[in-house]
Amino acid sequence: MIVYVQLKDIIIDPSKKIDLLSIPKDEAISLIKNSYGFLSSSIDVSMEGDNAVIKFTEEKAEKVNEALKLYQKGVKEAERGEYSKAIKTFGNVLEVVPQHVDARRNLAMAYLESGDAEKAEEYLRECLRLDPNDRWSNLLLGNIYARIKRNLDVAEFFYQKCYEIDPNDNFMLNNYAAVMLEKGKPDMAKELFEKALSIAPSYPNTYYGLALLYQNQNRPELVLEILERLFSQPKSKDIRSSTVYKMARDTYRQVCKDMAESKFDNLLETVLNRKKSIESEGGFPIQVVEDNTLEYISATVQMAWKHNREEHIVKYRKKMSAVTPHLIAHELEHIALEEEARRLGRNRYFATTAATREYAIRSVSGHIEKLQEWGYSDDGITNVILKLTSGLCNQLFNSPSDMMVEYRIFENMKELYPSQFVSLCQFQEEALQLLQNKDIKRNTPPPLVPVKCGAELRQCALCRPSL
Repeated sequence: MIVYVQLKDIIIDPSKKIDLLSIPKDEAISLIKNSYGFLSSSIDVSMEGDNAVIKFTEEKAEKVNEALKLYQKGVKEAERGEYSKAIKTFGNVLEVVPQHVDARRNLAMAYLESGDAEKAEEYLRECLRLDPNDRWSNLLLGNIYARIKRNLDVAEFFYQKCYEIDPNDNFMLNNYAAVMLEKGKPDMAKELFEKALSIAPSYPNTYYGLALLYQNQNRPELVLEILERLFSQPKSKDIRSSTVYKMARDTYRQVCKDMAESKFDNLLETVLNRKKSIESEGGFPIQVVEDNTLEYISATVQMAWKHNREEHIVKYRKKMSAVTPHLIAHELEHIALEEEARRLGRNRYFATTAATREYAIRSVSGHIEKLQEWGYSDDGITNVILKLTSGLCNQLFNSPSDMMVEYRIFENMKELYPSQFVSLCQFQEEALQLLQNKDIKRNTPPPLVPVKCGAELRQCALCRPSL
């Protein structure tokens, strides 16, 4: 077997370029022999012009054919995740056909999946000695140096080689761009990310990489824009992308929080201008009060006509500055909605009767008996059941109008969006903590526990039309 390799393509050490044509011939041949010793215990190396000529004895054809069949077995083992078996199989193949680049690369990948990056690197380097233009070996070596060894200069060397071989590989472009971003070369990173996006517009990693680039440049509006483009794409079915989506969501929320906090005074001014507008249209002054005694809610509004006052009062609990503008704006919009309904003669009170309340309580009588068996006092059970039914009534009444309020804020107060987004995320997290609390779920009557199926939800006693 004779292998020809151009001297300029032989990589002795990627971190230290060695020009084999500029050193003494004997020294160059010695370096080449050491580099290609994996092919055979006895190889013959010579130099012909710009090429290295490597000769070694090849096995008989029968053995080679058997080894090639064994290679296919190794591929299937690797696909099933049986990496220890695949390592052994590919090793047996290379004993017979040491120049088999695909077997050597697959062996390296099996080692990499098994957590042995050193062995993987060793075999990938050997692949490149046999075929310097093997794109996947260059890419994998770039990944090892970028993510595991954290040597960005060597990673760049391999990614640049990949780029020269195939400039339209979106995986390589994405990884190459990430390294350039880390090395403080944002312009080149942006160019590579955008090229990758033009080739594979649904690949989530590229959107996230661009978002990080804009975040580093303190351009929050562009971060949100690029992540919104990601979220508008069909979600990738690749399970490995789940981490990227989570990081993208966390970044989106953090950027919104930072924007809301940095623009707090401007956002509050926007909200207070809306307050003046509502006061002018409705004829009632509005007082905004911080009230940290609010227990179960973040904000509330007391309508003037319901409390026999000359003014509306908006109360909010101080949580964090990013959400305060939204909390106030939400209650102000409730005032605006109710005033509009009053002007049109369509404002209605939401009410239950003694009969419907009794029906609701009787519908959970079986659970009340369980609570008694568990040792809860009658007074405690009564208090909890009344609060649960009353609370659910409030939810049924408030949810539709809350959705209208949020839509109006989203449509008419665009500058408030960062505060609105963070506030709603926080509200959702708090609600999920309650819904997922095992003790609360155990003590709550099953008909009052929210379920995924809409049909089941309608079985709730409080949802009956007679309410």
